[in-house]
Amino acid sequence: MKKVKTYLRYFWEYLKHGDLVSILSSAKYLLFHTSHGNDRIIKTTIGTFYCRKNTNDFQFANFGYEWGVKKFLLDHCKEYSVFIDGGACVGDYSILLSRYGLHCIAFEPIESNFKVMEKNLELNQMTGKISIFHCGLGEKHSKAGFVFNPVNTGASFKSTDPDKSNCVGEIMTFDSLLPELNLNKNDHILFKLDIEGMETEAIRGAAEFIRNYPFITFVLEDKHTGQDPIQQALSEIAPFDFGIVDDFNIFAKKQIP
Repeated sequence: MKKVKTYLRYFWEYLKHGDLVSILSSAKYLLFHTSHGNDRIIKTTIGTFYCRKNTNDFQFANFGYEWGVKKFLLDHCKEYSVFIDGGACVGDYSILLSRYGLHCIAFEPIESNFKVMEKNLELNQMTGKISIFHCGLGEKHSKAGFVFNPVNTGASFKSTDPDKSNCVGEIMTFDSLLPELNLNKNDHILFKLDIEGMETEAIRGAAEFIRNYPFITFVLEDKHTGQDPIQQALSEIAPFDFGIVDDFNIFAKKQIP
């Protein structure tokens, strides 16, 4: 039943914008794990998006995609002034939350995804309004091999086997980038981390930030890492309250002394 509701939500969003090609592409992707054969530009509730051929970029642009996470963010966004997206892919979350008045900062290590994010900011007249960084977040500064999925472009992950990686991305610690981010200690910060199993590494690389900024709420995908390691990594740095967002995501709100 959950899948049916999800697909109906996708279908309604595409239909609302007269995007029949994305409806057909969704069916094709579902059945054959392939997609539309040409690059496209589509309009959605979120904005205007460049969609690469033979990818599921069109899915990320759909307002109904990852609805549990979007609902949580939108239900709480008025409580925050800054949104940080670790693992931004094509920039859809930052474009969405920028429309709600949040200052948005996005990180993406995969070059082809980063270039599409730049295009999407341009298409939505947000170039310069959203701060974007061509790097992933981790525990130390390094060059890392990634396994990039050319169809499901948001599923790329850092490889433990150099022979299996098909692209290279830069990893930075969040703490090392703090001087460039112009964050204020009074900022209320909503920090999304969906980085395919690298969540605990990114948390350890943000320890200074977590200790010194009082108003932080994380939304973290736990599908690959698991809840317990994420909760332990955060709790070793500062006290947090934890809760469920949806089947694949949790939230962690820093306790205020």
